[in-house]
Amino acid sequence: MSSQNITALPGMDEAATRAASIAKNRRFIVALVAWSVAGSLMLIGMRPWVRLAFNSSDSLPGFLYVIRVSELPQRDQLIAFYPPRNRYTRDGMFFVKQVKGIGGDHIERRDAEFFVNGQHLATAKAHSLKGQPLQPGPEGVLPDGFFWVWTPHPDSFDSRYVDVGWIAADRVLGRAYRLL
Repeated sequence: MSSQNITALPGMDEAATRAASIAKNRRFIVALVAWSVAGSLMLIGMRPWVRLAFNSSDSLPGFLYVIRVSELPQRDQLIAFYPPRNRYTRDGMFFVKQVKGIGGDHIERRDAEFFVNGQHLATAKAHSLKGQPLQPGPEGVLPDGFFWVWTPHPDSFDSRYVDVGWIAADRVLGRAYRLL
């Protein structure tokens, strides 16, 4: 904020105008910190029901998501889940992806191409960005209580690979919503 936002009163010199501007900035910063602390405390208190997630990859747009814990998403909604234990992820890590397949959907693979109910969605890669071999994920009719997850990014680590595969409902943290 600049001193141009402060109306100079008669007899108010430049130093007084600057001091008024600093005081206004200080009030703004104090209010911002207070709201941040209050918001953080609220989220800590709501932790059993709500969590925050930060996206550090290019696989989804945005970088801040809120997760409503235990809410199961529908097709095309965002899902937060714990991937099965595999060589690429660490314990406690969770992913945010988009649900493209639900129970009863037909997952088909033709070579490296994946289709859900006949709609082409993704191409599986043979190797990770680090050169490690990747195996294609399962195909067939998705059982009830399972999800086929995906993002449009070509390097997304999702259901097109066996290390992620189909996500069982008991691995779902909740439905994710993009904030920023």
